[in-house]
Amino acid sequence: MELYFRFISLLFWPIYWYKWIVITIENYNYILFYIYLAVDNLFIVLLIIWYLRKKIESKRYFLFALSMSITYLITLSSFMIFKTNIMLLYAQIIMCIVLIAVSWKLIKREYNDIGVVGILAGALILILTYFY
Repeated sequence: MELYFRFISLLFWPIYWYKWIVITIENYNYILFYIYLAVDNLFIVLLIIWYLRKKIESKRYFLFALSMSITYLITLSSFMIFKTNIMLLYAQIIMCIVLIAVSWKLIKREYNDIGVVGILAGALILILTYFY
């Protein structure tokens, strides 16, 4: 699951960058978004099943991985597909704040430094959203 989570996280940023810099054809946006949607939804389902069956990882780590994948999904949908939807913008901002809060608790309570990735990702998405 850890490698799949890293794959989801690393797949998000090139798609976001390609949309920002390279892609001008709308059809490519849909193709990339739906590929990411399928991969991310599969990850969310597997994460929930894995957490309910094994309960090896902590609840905070589960919430961290879940909030990060949902934040990435909402960000791509509001950036690539529904560009003028104000409710998705609010959902994106709320999910970034939730991601930062969950990551902060993961760092402070469990001393797991992977939460730094969540804090930086949430802050970077908020900054890029502001400038878009």
